[in-house]
Amino acid sequence: MPTQGSHRSRCFFFALHTVICATLLCASPATAQRIEFKTITPQWSFKPSKGFVDDAMAFDVTGQRFAYIHTDSATFLDVVIIGVGDWKQQLKISVPGATKVPASLAFSADGSRLVFIWADTRTGKQGVELFDLSKGGKLITSAKDASTIALVEYKGQQVLSVAKERQDKRGNVRVSVSLHRLADLKRIKRAKLKVGVDTRIKRPPLRVLYWERGHLSLVGVRKGKYDRKRDVRRPDVAIRWDILERKQLWAQEPKDLVKWNRAISFRNNHSGANSFVHVGESLKTLYLVDRNNQLKAIKTPVKWRLYEPRSLKQRESWDGNTLYFSMTIDPVNPEAVARKKADKERADIYHVDASGKVKSIGRIFTGKRRFGWVVGKGRFAYLRKLKGFGRGGKSVEIHAIGAGL
Repeated sequence: MPTQGSHRSRCFFFALHTVICATLLCASPATAQRIEFKTITPQWSFKPSKGFVDDAMAFDVTGQRFAYIHTDSATFLDVVIIGVGDWKQQLKISVPGATKVPASLAFSADGSRLVFIWADTRTGKQGVELFDLSKGGKLITSAKDASTIALVEYKGQQVLSVAKERQDKRGNVRVSVSLHRLADLKRIKRAKLKVGVDTRIKRPPLRVLYWERGHLSLVGVRKGKYDRKRDVRRPDVAIRWDILERKQLWAQEPKDLVKWNRAISFRNNHSGANSFVHVGESLKTLYLVDRNNQLKAIKTPVKWRLYEPRSLKQRESWDGNTLYFSMTIDPVNPEAVARKKADKERADIYHVDASGKVKSIGRIFTGKRRFGWVVGKGRFAYLRKLKGFGRGGKSVEIHAIGAGL
């Protein structure tokens, strides 16, 4: 994830602002509007006296419960669930193994389970633990040593995907994917696939471009067939292949090959995402890339030139149907330069729909700190990150949707 905050030197701005302003004489300081920010008070906040709040957070589907992780990464790791509205602690789950690094935290769709996915920094593998919330957070079962673990949608149901990759002596990658129900992690489906050194698979004959969420399916290209009548070879065909059902889900010749290849190249930085937001190479355009690799330029309610382009953060829902993202105001944006006064750094959180329409969720003054966030029904949680530490925050806050707007 790109580091939030401006990548431009503040010292450079204050030393050379007169030179910069000389290049912007066409923009009158009188027309350069200062970025306004409404001071807001969180509905609830938590600042631990020891340890820190880790990055993984979650609301349940109703928005009535919020879960966060309190740990010191050495002696304790607690998952705490509070009620939204009365802000009282409902449950605290002490997770065994305080050195685990949380990757994600999620309530099951029916609210009866809590899924805790963690990473082992020594091996690079992932593990998962499933807790029964109806029985005081009792550990139901766990699994480990997976390459990737993710909550996914399969045939309209929420399940857990566990994918394992192993490279053989010849350099081929053998992929195993299993689906597990959230009641007890019992396996309900499994499939295996071998990807050659040349990134090709034999059945169907495809060159693999990327895996989709949870490794349930992949997207690849099949060599175009030879057209004898016209004595030409047709363009390559893009294929989506379901490895669990062993069937083709979608196939077409990209209408605009240049745009399609460009969208594919963007996916290098968004592994496992169905759809995502991406900042273009020139840093001047924000794109939405959908599951079929259609590229759409999108606009934010705030002028793009006010943002630090590399500050983009985003979250996609487990079913791939909802996408949120945030951008951070650059304190030395062009209008601040014209005004000869830096703006306060601010994070703007947005929702973007499939059509590319962008809607504001909330605004938060960052205090020049890195941050994390998660959006729930009617509210969002904001994590103020620690300085000089790779993970976790000094405090977490909950705000109503629309806060700071």
